[in-house]
Amino acid sequence: MSVQASPSPSGPGFQTRASELASRWLGSPLQQAWESGYVPLQDTTHEPAGVFHSGADKAAYEAGQFHVTVPLPYGPATQTVRFDHGTTRTLPALGADKALHTESLGHCPTASCPAWLTVTGIRATTERVRTSQGEATVPAWAFQIKGYQGEFVFAAVRPEASLGSAPGQEPTPPPTLPGYQGASLISVSADGRTLTLGAATGCGKLPPTGLVYETKDVVVVGATDKPAPTSPGTVCAADERLVRLQVHLGDVLDGRTVLDVANGQPEAAMG
Repeated sequence: MSVQASPSPSGPGFQTRASELASRWLGSPLQQAWESGYVPLQDTTHEPAGVFHSGADKAAYEAGQFHVTVPLPYGPATQTVRFDHGTTRTLPALGADKALHTESLGHCPTASCPAWLTVTGIRATTERVRTSQGEATVPAWAFQIKGYQGEFVFAAVRPEASLGSAPGQEPTPPPTLPGYQGASLISVSADGRTLTLGAATGCGKLPPTGLVYETKDVVVVGATDKPAPTSPGTVCAADERLVRLQVHLGDVLDGRTVLDVANGQPEAAMG
């Protein structure tokens, strides 16, 4: 295994945490879901532009208060997600009614929810979703709601895992790592040897340095998070911002999973 940082070497705290995360990842349920299952990296619910017409409509949507005026269509018991790289994943289907309530809180988010949304049309469709396995075509239901132009689209299958959590489990982030912070993966160079990361900086902080830890299976990324000397009485505005950093790998990324040192979550490039 190799440990690299750009431009200065990573400290022992980063290395120790990164090694632990890499060891825990191998063979975990999340690894299996991430590498061969259906794990969306984006919202799978799509709403018309400009929603909602009123706060009452938004509250009704969040409460799941829908009045369906058309027959609910019957769907198959299973639905198939088709990944662009050629594989498929067949999963238990979400019927139209369950899909429609995917975003529902199960209760009114405000003091009262007097409004109801009227569903006037339902059709089976598909949507394009960015997943841990790349782009995929996902079965979906499209709903027409009275008073709204365009359709409300909901996936017809549930994710096999949420980003950063194993199937059926909530993520448990590791303890805080003083002096270090997590980093988001922005992009990978064409030759697979340079990662562009995003890290936070701002008043009262030294510019962060990107850090990377490599094994043959996993790449763990992060950045330094050190305070800068300030004069007594200095007041910092809330100006935290994201800066881009580059780290260079000892070998091409070549399918290895990238983990964030702050929370142990897998990452995929934003682009």
